[in-house]
Amino acid sequence: MEALWIACRFLTGRFRSPTLLPAGPWVQTEFGFAQLGDPRRHQRLVKIAEPLAARPGGTLPQAFPGWAELKAAYRFSGQRGVSFQRVLAPHLERTRQAGRQPGEYLLSEDTTRLDYSAHARTEPLGLIGDGGRGFELHSALAVRIESWNLRTTARRNPRGIIRSRMSLSAARTGGRTRRQRLSRPRKSPTWAAGIKVAGPPPPGSRWIYVADRESDV
Repeated sequence: MEALWIACRFLTGRFRSPTLLPAGPWVQTEFGFAQLGDPRRHQRLVKIAEPLAARPGGTLPQAFPGWAELKAAYRFSGQRGVSFQRVLAPHLERTRQAGRQPGEYLLSEDTTRLDYSAHARTEPLGLIGDGGRGFELHSALAVRIESWNLRTTARRNPRGIIRSRMSLSAARTGGRTRRQRLSRPRKSPTWAAGIKVAGPPPPGSRWIYVADRESDV
């Protein structure tokens, strides 16, 4: 259920303001073409996302002041076919298409830890940080460079997310052999995956990869 709110707020908090569009038209653009297996779900997603877009920094009860609306939103997020990747898919595709236009782009990747340790029933979640419970959200952001000034500072235009992956970290367990430690799933394939998804830059484009030292792996 949290995955749906993360997807909605991920976009409403980062990419609505630069578009200068009202909440309604912006939501139609970002969520109207999500494939959730049923047209009624598509309509419900748009209806849910609009209040979130209008108040991206608010709580769910603030976005849905009526109990019936709030309960319906929670019920929707638990339906089969509603997932983080499906909600986000239209945005990812639009960003990748925008990145095919000639120009200079920054492709920046990083991991965000979503800590839900204070919430009830967090046992099924992965371990993050120093023993907390939650998700890890790894995303690649595409930013078009419109121009450079004399101080080599870029005037930037965020285009959107080209790849985003949510995961649960494996529990830390002691007593493993060296072979078991070496064969465990690793985070290193996550880095630069956004560039692999986007493919090589088209003629007339320059892509600059930006990441912190964790990507050195």
